[in-house]
Amino acid sequence: MSWSITDNKTNSLFVNPKMRLAVIVGLLLLVLVSCAETIDHGDFILKSNRFPDDDRFAPPIGNGFVATNVFSDAIYVDGVFNGYREDSHRARIPSTASIRVMSDAISEKYSLDMWNGVFIHHANLSDCEVEAKYFAHRLFSSLLIVIIKLTKSQPSQACLDVRLHLNKGKTSTDFNLERRTVDNNTGYQFGPIMQPETNNSVQTTIHHYWTRVPDSLSLTSLQTSKTFKFVTSIHTNKTEASHRYTTALAMSSDQLYWLHSKEWQGLWGKGKIRIVGNEDLQMTINTCFYHILSSLPAKKSVSFYGLSPGGLSRGGKLLADVSGGPHNDYAGHVFWDMDTWIMPPIMMFFPDMARTMIGSRLRVHPAVKERARQNGFQGAQFPWEQAFTGHETCPWKPASDYQIHVTADVSLSLRHYLAVSTKRRAVELLNSGGKDLTLDIARFWKSRATKSAKDDYVITGVMGPDEYHFNINNSVFTNYNAKLSLELPNLLHKRQLIPLNQTEINELMEVSQKIRILYDRQRDFHPQYDSFSLAEKIKQSDVVLLGFPLQMPMSRSTRKNDLEIYENVTDKYGPDTGTWSMHTVGWLELGQPQRAYENFKMMFRNINGPFKVFSEKPANSSDGPRCVNFITAAGGLLQAVIFGYGGLRLKDDYLEVSFTDIPGASEWAMYDLKYRGFTFDLHLNENSLSIEVTDSEDEGMSLVHLNQTIGCLRNSPTSKDADRRLAETAEGLIECGVAIGDDVTLGNCKEPLRCSYCR
Repeated sequence: MSWSITDNKTNSLFVNPKMRLAVIVGLLLLVLVSCAETIDHGDFILKSNRFPDDDRFAPPIGNGFVATNVFSDAIYVDGVFNGYREDSHRARIPSTASIRVMSDAISEKYSLDMWNGVFIHHANLSDCEVEAKYFAHRLFSSLLIVIIKLTKSQPSQACLDVRLHLNKGKTSTDFNLERRTVDNNTGYQFGPIMQPETNNSVQTTIHHYWTRVPDSLSLTSLQTSKTFKFVTSIHTNKTEASHRYTTALAMSSDQLYWLHSKEWQGLWGKGKIRIVGNEDLQMTINTCFYHILSSLPAKKSVSFYGLSPGGLSRGGKLLADVSGGPHNDYAGHVFWDMDTWIMPPIMMFFPDMARTMIGSRLRVHPAVKERARQNGFQGAQFPWEQAFTGHETCPWKPASDYQIHVTADVSLSLRHYLAVSTKRRAVELLNSGGKDLTLDIARFWKSRATKSAKDDYVITGVMGPDEYHFNINNSVFTNYNAKLSLELPNLLHKRQLIPLNQTEINELMEVSQKIRILYDRQRDFHPQYDSFSLAEKIKQSDVVLLGFPLQMPMSRSTRKNDLEIYENVTDKYGPDTGTWSMHTVGWLELGQPQRAYENFKMMFRNINGPFKVFSEKPANSSDGPRCVNFITAAGGLLQAVIFGYGGLRLKDDYLEVSFTDIPGASEWAMYDLKYRGFTFDLHLNENSLSIEVTDSEDEGMSLVHLNQTIGCLRNSPTSKDADRRLAETAEGLIECGVAIGDDVTLGNCKEPLRCSYCR
């Protein structure tokens, strides 16, 4: 069943593209006309006649468990770190999948096929054509596969050889590896990391099988074409590594590739954004998703260790004398980037992956409880940088000491997930550790705040997102985020998701309601912290985040002043952890598309060709690109599209949408958005906005607020007759004027909260 809203002045529910939609909970957003479109797979393929001159901009191939960068000498496995505390970093495994054709080529072509999750190298040699495919298997997560096909240019009796090079790099200093003989075609090594993260943590062992790589590949005089398969299998469990390796050897190259590509195509079928008229933006959006999804497992994983700003394909110790840091791609550690920048846009299309990210925080709950206790506080305190154990691994003392807002960021990610989830999924999370973590984070902030002489609560000695200033007091971002953390248990109680102690809730709410939130009435803006000077430069977005993602209520004039003031003092070459994406969102909220677009374009400086790999800073900045494959920036750009131009707002009890035009696009759409058990599409063209519900877990109904007209829309995709009977027998209908047709039930209700049908 579907409903449509078209440009018809007689229809009181006509949706103007610029108007706001509020989809109120309980009964979900259901609606409208089919916008099925044929997906152009060409929008998922990046092509180049050359490989990047700077190999840092080689694209990743990964599946959330194992990853590498194309032609890199390193393979990384999720959760495998080496080094004590702040020296902890992803443990480098010398690559057995970095196989490259070295024979002289007349011409070469490289392509990143994101639709199928594969990198392809074509080489035109004098006597043959070479096609090499590289992928991290999406179904069999321990596998990296290389498939090389040789085809003679002309039928000939002559033999030919194609030289190969395996870039395995230097021996890894991260493992104590032993080699064992399996057979002439198979290599095997195993061993533990050299140094665990703490004195009490385990020394993770890896088991690594691979197909030996010859110096060359040959075709006999009788062969016109032949395909060669090279398999790498790595796991912390020997049986798993061995089983996957032998299984892959027994399968044909076509079978392996087909099973892999179908998994990637299935991912794109679960969520995507479609841009018409702006090819570069379309490709960029697809690439943002690809780079993030390459570091996330497709299936729920209890042992997932979290997303690092450089993704799973980076984070080894590139500079031997430097621990962590941006030039080592942050060592593979988990920051607030995952919770605040990467998770929200992914969650709207892939909520199960959001649950996996939250699981990486739940995994270290015991360690973060201990951290809070050691620091003299209650509850749980997350480290600024999390790796294997959950203990602090940040090598930069100011951040590890003062950047405590990460604990509130984790709580905010929980709040977002609970807002988008069905009651069943929300309760499932809460019963799986979410309840205890929510309470422990709130308890931390209650104990961390201090009551002042003014009878309010202050939080001193912190660092906000702006890392140019630390050991400051009453960071407005930190304080308001802490306020939201303190309120979350009460929200769970009000939604009746799980029983909680009312006395404790009251105590938490008392602190929440009295936390000091700085505001300058004379200038009508929020000072960043106590004694903040507007003459000082800040590193990145901070106060602007109050408007989004924190959604702090404020007047339009205050929101505008915050944007204006902080846009002028922000370092234009500060790391783009979302700065310009959040300014884009803010200006769109205020109905200023030109200002928004100016900020939107700023993010594209950090994209490096030809495979659109993000860097933390523009490559031409004074200290170079810093962290590479910076998926934090990819998440920020997606947020500018989804929450900026798409205008999605997750409220505690409803979803709000303010769809608007994207410059350069004649139309655009978001397909397979997920909200409380419903899957729906939003499609905007020049004339109308259409919304189609494509799937639902349960029957439900929603109220849609369209320009002060309340429409009652009910979805019953499996039982049209049941929907009609409900409307016909509803008692207490208050001026609803329900129209019952063969395909729709639609009403304009003046008092929906009292109307038994609307409720």
